[in-house]
Amino acid sequence: MSSSRYFDRVAIALSAICIVHCLVVPLLVALLPLAAVALGEAGHFHGLMLWLVIPSSFIGFYLGYREHSRAGFGMLGAVGLGLITVAALLGHGQWTSWLEAGISLLGSLILVRAHWINFQEVRRVHVHVHLYR
Repeated sequence: MSSSRYFDRVAIALSAICIVHCLVVPLLVALLPLAAVALGEAGHFHGLMLWLVIPSSFIGFYLGYREHSRAGFGMLGAVGLGLITVAALLGHGQWTSWLEAGISLLGSLILVRAHWINFQEVRRVHVHVHLYR
């Protein structure tokens, strides 16, 4: 498996974790006030996810670009990363939880879409050379 496909898969999985987190935590907090205490400070999760998502996304898009030479997927991914970063750094504690979750969700969906397109494009152009003897 090419390195780009590996990093795209990792980035898609991490983005999916963000989506689940953004949808589930506000629901838990709304339905179970004790869930906020049990889960701890959400800012720690967002900071951790940024440290994982940003490098894996940049590596995945860079390696994909080396395969297919199309920068548009990386630019779309940068928009998603930007939304996630703004929501995590500026939204936490200053915006309503629903606005923060909505911006994070939108950014994650855009990022997942960009990685999926990048993954498909790498798969389309990647050629395996088989030598038969």
